[in-house]
Amino acid sequence: MLDVNLRELGVSVLHANQNNTHAIDDVLNYLDSRIDSYSICILQKGTISIEYDQETHNFEENSVFIVSSFIPFTAYPQYSEQFELLMLTFASNMPIPLEFSNEFTQLITYYFARKFYPIKNLPAEELARIKEVIQMIDTYIQLDPSYAYRIDSLQALFKVFFYELVRMVTKYAQLIDEKPTVKKKLFMDFFLLVKKHVKQNRTLSFYSDQLFVTPKYLSEVVKEYYGSSAKKLIEDIVIHEAKYLLADQTVPIYEIATMLNFNDQSMFGKYFKNAANVSPKAYREELQKRLIEPI
Repeated sequence: MLDVNLRELGVSVLHANQNNTHAIDDVLNYLDSRIDSYSICILQKGTISIEYDQETHNFEENSVFIVSSFIPFTAYPQYSEQFELLMLTFASNMPIPLEFSNEFTQLITYYFARKFYPIKNLPAEELARIKEVIQMIDTYIQLDPSYAYRIDSLQALFKVFFYELVRMVTKYAQLIDEKPTVKKKLFMDFFLLVKKHVKQNRTLSFYSDQLFVTPKYLSEVVKEYYGSSAKKLIEDIVIHEAKYLLADQTVPIYEIATMLNFNDQSMFGKYFKNAANVSPKAYREELQKRLIEPI
């Protein structure tokens, strides 16, 4: 299952099309509840439109783009009638040790800390090469954990993947030269703070104090960039985190309530149902009915 791979290995591969768009939503929900995750997306067929960071981004066939947990989504994607999408999702702190030279580590940090226009019309040989590496990663993800040198093989393949990705971005991607306004920086700082501390604190005053602004001003800025209040953004992130945790059927709901700093399961249930229009138990049961296929 998607969440098992991400929990155990910090990485998963999804082959998506018009028949399993819910799986893409699961990945986006995962990204939206993390502070350190990325998804490398290769659109092999059709078109996709995604609204995030206050912009609508249209992706075409043979496009490569990066979706990260640092950019807030405002709507789920819109797809053409038929499409094929390959997604490699990973957490920056995945438990697969990677060792690079200092120079290359700086390159990775540089590229993942910046925004680029999607790479369009990638040459066929380049597309085939990066896809082949991702397919190999997927092959080793699916192997039994007892398979000899499975983690070592994934480590080697991920190093190849990063080398290919950085080389490709360096050659084909165009940097978006943007200087964030004071307001936008405040919004992004708030967004990342909430993702970092939401398990411990859900009060707006906590975050406004951290950012040295008044709750009223922070709410005004968040409303401008998010379209909803700051309290609603906090609630949305709590619910995304809760849904991510509920996807693991082995964790009791009362433990999830404790993990999210609710006094008891009842308070968590009321909070979740008020925001998601369904109880945690019913949401988990619905997930169980449509078990995400191994990817």
